[in-house]
Amino acid sequence: MKRLAAALFAFGSMCSCQLAFSTVGSWTMQAGPPAPITTNNVVALPDGRVAIFGGLSLQTGQESAQTVLYDPAQNTWTSRAPMPGPAFPDVVRSLHDGTVLVEGGLDIKTGTMSGATWLYDPARNTWSRAGDVLEPRGGPSSTLLSDGRVLIAGGEVPLPQSVKQPNGTLGDFQDLTSAEVFDPANGTWSQAGRLGTARGGMALARLPGGGALAAGGCIFGMVFPAPGMTAAEVFDPATSTWSPTTPLPAPICGGTAVALRDGRVLLLDQVRFGNSSDDAFLYDPKSRGWSAAGSLAGGGTSALVLSDGRVFVPEVQPGAPEGHIFKDLVGGQIFDPATNQWTFVTTTSVPLPLIYLYSGGLQISVALPDGSAVVILQTIALAFHPQDQPPAAQVLDSTGLTTVLLATAVLIGLLMLLAYWRAGRTGLSKLA
Repeated sequence: MKRLAAALFAFGSMCSCQLAFSTVGSWTMQAGPPAPITTNNVVALPDGRVAIFGGLSLQTGQESAQTVLYDPAQNTWTSRAPMPGPAFPDVVRSLHDGTVLVEGGLDIKTGTMSGATWLYDPARNTWSRAGDVLEPRGGPSSTLLSDGRVLIAGGEVPLPQSVKQPNGTLGDFQDLTSAEVFDPANGTWSQAGRLGTARGGMALARLPGGGALAAGGCIFGMVFPAPGMTAAEVFDPATSTWSPTTPLPAPICGGTAVALRDGRVLLLDQVRFGNSSDDAFLYDPKSRGWSAAGSLAGGGTSALVLSDGRVFVPEVQPGAPEGHIFKDLVGGQIFDPATNQWTFVTTTSVPLPLIYLYSGGLQISVALPDGSAVVILQTIALAFHPQDQPPAAQVLDSTGLTTVLLATAVLIGLLMLLAYWRAGRTGLSKLA
């Protein structure tokens, strides 16, 4: 009976509604932005500040060309010179010289794709015009190459007239194979070869030596959610050409890819267009092969390479409304390239007005040079400190994380009960 009681106690403890689990990191509340953030165009500047560009006003619904800088050291927000281009640019990249490249976007007034490129200098708070892209496009994938240039590839352009898709619907856009690179030294774009497969929604990440990896993509216009692709290609900066490499182990539409310090690329199949497996894969440019890297518990909102080389994937889940507010649950996972293992981070909760939930509030995040990260929820800013240690037992409020751990606890409990039952049967047989 003692053995049965102990097994049932352990099983009941693991299956409790609030699971105790060891996590890493801590959160602190920061000063909120002067106006709700309604854009995902955010970059970390070399001096430790965060720059946010564009969006729209929740009060008027009009586009906003705002430029806002957040200083984590001073915990202050400052409005700066507004953007001269579209409110929702396609490419925003922080360059090695401290300036920010802002390119493209849909011009709502004319309904055309903009190919204009601007450079923002945060030290002088000025905007200057750079060369236009050779082929304006919507939704290209982009990355900052190791040699300091910016690469864009794929995307789509509007068709002169609609064409009939295989599923019978009419398509208004055509996917592209073209790619271009921006050279900060002369402020111009040049051709960078063509992809073997026309696509949008692909993951793009830099490789050592100035190259890049393009993986996956979406087959738009077929069905919803859009099916993914397994195609993978490598960009050679010496010849400005693309060559096929080992296909992905599984089709991925809208994946997120980040370059690791050891030269590998971590690819996450996060939630995009209602279709995701939450799986993670590693690409090794030396072997040109893929390997499994576990999976995410809840998909996450982005992927940030921390200053220590680990990858932080924040996860934000809305809680139940309580009057005029609701609580957002903020947590996530961290991937360690040294061990190829995932670790849960501490979960916290923040109250937000219901208008944030009903307006489809965005969550944006960025890694900082000091090793921390900032997660912004429209009107609230949180700082995540990955080196801090939380209490030994951390309660996970996140539904996604709790579900995974609960399933694990149930399985372990059943195995314990089965072991007890077998032990009892063995004892009875000996007595017989």
